[in-house]
Amino acid sequence: MFGNKLIIIFLIIYLPMIQISAAYSYDPNDFAVEVVEYIEGTGVGNDAISGEPFNEPNSALGRPTLETTGDGTSIDPNINVPVVPVYPAFRYFEVVTIGDGNGSITLKFNHRVSNDDNNLYGIDFIIFGNAKLSGGGFWTNGNPEDVTVSSAVFNEPGIVSVSQNGTDWYTFDTGPYADDFAPTAGYRWDAVNDVWADELDPTRPIEPNLSASDVDGYTVAEVIDSYDGSAGGTGFDLEELEPNDFNSLSVDPNSNRRWIQYVRIEDKPGSAAKTEVDAVADVSACGDYKHPYPEGDVNKNCVVDFGDIAIITRSWLDCSWNCQ
Repeated sequence: MFGNKLIIIFLIIYLPMIQISAAYSYDPNDFAVEVVEYIEGTGVGNDAISGEPFNEPNSALGRPTLETTGDGTSIDPNINVPVVPVYPAFRYFEVVTIGDGNGSITLKFNHRVSNDDNNLYGIDFIIFGNAKLSGGGFWTNGNPEDVTVSSAVFNEPGIVSVSQNGTDWYTFDTGPYADDFAPTAGYRWDAVNDVWADELDPTRPIEPNLSASDVDGYTVAEVIDSYDGSAGGTGFDLEELEPNDFNSLSVDPNSNRRWIQYVRIEDKPGSAAKTEVDAVADVSACGDYKHPYPEGDVNKNCVVDFGDIAIITRSWLDCSWNCQ
């Protein structure tokens, strides 16, 4: 009987803390919403199907591409094809190319992107490009359980900088880089029914230590599973900036966190890469601009529960200065 009472007490206290993640529901505010500046570098190519150049900067706004088209080689270009790690977005209306030399794009969020302690793995924002893993021959839009990948990544890394005001910039000098691992995946694969299922979450980062070498020999379906519900992309933690740069970011008095609102992606000097950008996402977490702490949430877990009451009880009538 005593053991059952302990179980009941545990459930009363801790069950409210258990949060089950739901399927992602699209919100345009999760992504960069404005192109502040686009400088087209040299060597920006053309869409192989339409002939249009890859210089439409608005292609970098909004969510990452879920479905692209056939390439006209192995898949009919009139067919919609889910984006997978071996078959990325590649159309002129899906990605914008930075180009060589002084090429760059500057994007803005409509809110402050915070260095939130509750962000998964500490990642604060994610950049999606059109990097891809090497697969077994041409992708034919078949069963992702039938195609195996290697550790080879076709990427075109770009330098990333951040700013609070669009004037003072701080750069991830030694990476991470845009248009790098992990290649985008649009949907979860339902292996039971052999169909594409829920949209993967572009505001959820992958595990930072996951690399291309870790998925060497995986099937495409297994690669997607390794993302653990994420749509992929390259994650950036503001604390990975140089310490002086990070400390130069002002603190939001409402959240007590450092933040940014602008992201710039530039050509990497000395590289032949022509970085592509599909989207830039803010990582969703408890306590961010969309999920504020409720009043009374003392332990900042986004739930007012017995844990908060316990903290208040322990500190009842405590006073640190000039108490009456």
